[in-house]
Amino acid sequence: MVLTLRTLAPLLALLLLLTSGCDKEKEDVSPLPASPVYNKEVAFRIFTETDYSEARWQDSKLKLNLKVRRISTNLPKEVIVLDTTFGWMPFQELPLRGAPLQLDKQLQGIHREQDQLVLDVTKTVSINGYETVFRHNQSLDHDKRQETVEVKL
Repeated sequence: MVLTLRTLAPLLALLLLLTSGCDKEKEDVSPLPASPVYNKEVAFRIFTETDYSEARWQDSKLKLNLKVRRISTNLPKEVIVLDTTFGWMPFQELPLRGAPLQLDKQLQGIHREQDQLVLDVTKTVSINGYETVFRHNQSLDHDKRQETVEVKL
């Protein structure tokens, strides 16, 4: 079987087109960037790890204030997004870890690059009529859209 140039030329041309054709490089399709503005759900679990059921704690009580501030690089510089107070609670009625008080709050319109969320905790303790105030603060995590914060009494 002898192949002539007429029959061989189209086959060679087809082979040449198939092997040397332009491969379209796959475009890197990156997902859309996450929006810098998001909503955050915070669950506060409020409890004590100490059992205050003994009679010596009968005249002791605690008041708790939780405040979440949004501190921004834009105006307004600081906005209070949560401010709640739990009135005087007798030590003997403070919730234990197994059955904590729970407060759920949704914070809306948080800007990832411009806002910082800061939790301020103020505990006022009265033991036999003598009051002491304890304060601390902590930053909430931008990487968690749902965050649980344990507040230990």
